[in-house]
Amino acid sequence: MTAELTEAQQELADTRAEIAEMQGVIDTLEEQVREGEASQEAQALGEKYGVLRLAELRQEAAGRKLKRAEAAEAARRRGEAEDAARADMVELSDAALAAKYAAALAALDDLAEVCVRREDAMLGHLKTFADLKMTNVIANAPPQHIFALDGEKFEVGTRRPQDLVTRATAHVFRVRGLRDAPRIGGSAHPVERVLTAAAGMSERQVKEADVSGNLAGRLVAVAREGARKVHAPQGL
Repeated sequence: MTAELTEAQQELADTRAEIAEMQGVIDTLEEQVREGEASQEAQALGEKYGVLRLAELRQEAAGRKLKRAEAAEAARRRGEAEDAARADMVELSDAALAAKYAAALAALDDLAEVCVRREDAMLGHLKTFADLKMTNVIANAPPQHIFALDGEKFEVGTRRPQDLVTRATAHVFRVRGLRDAPRIGGSAHPVERVLTAAAGMSERQVKEADVSGNLAGRLVAVAREGARKVHAPQGL
């Protein structure tokens, strides 16, 4: 509340109190005149009528002043409300959402691209390994096509882009409490285990997060804070 509004409210209250006091005096004088008392009271009554009228005019002026002060206060509060909203919404506008959306699209597209390249590369290298009768070919008949390389197993069809994109979306849904989250398996995906390992989570902690339903929260936290520890090989 501004000083102007407070002053106007006090001024109106003062004039109302003055009028109430003056009305009491007038009521007393009027009663004395009715009782036929001296004309001195009648003369005083006339003077008090004039004083009362002036007080009423001052009250009217105070009322108008208060209305102006209230209007100014309302305008000030509306301006502050708009300024507060503007400070928040500049970072929450459609333009800001579009920037985040574009970044998410690009990131998901990058993920899908690597998944597709992985499948094509695995099939090509597996064929070469099989043709050369190399011992790192683990399986090369439907439904499994697997080879080992530098301690890691590569299995065709297990890192589909639609699966990873869906899992990423589902985890965000769960963390944000959004309805209609995509359905995914409860256990951590092998790619997700790379993230949790980079964040220092043990297998036991990952399993506990699976059981408690906190896996999504842990993964999002890792993605925001610990994913930088994961270094993809050059060229991926």
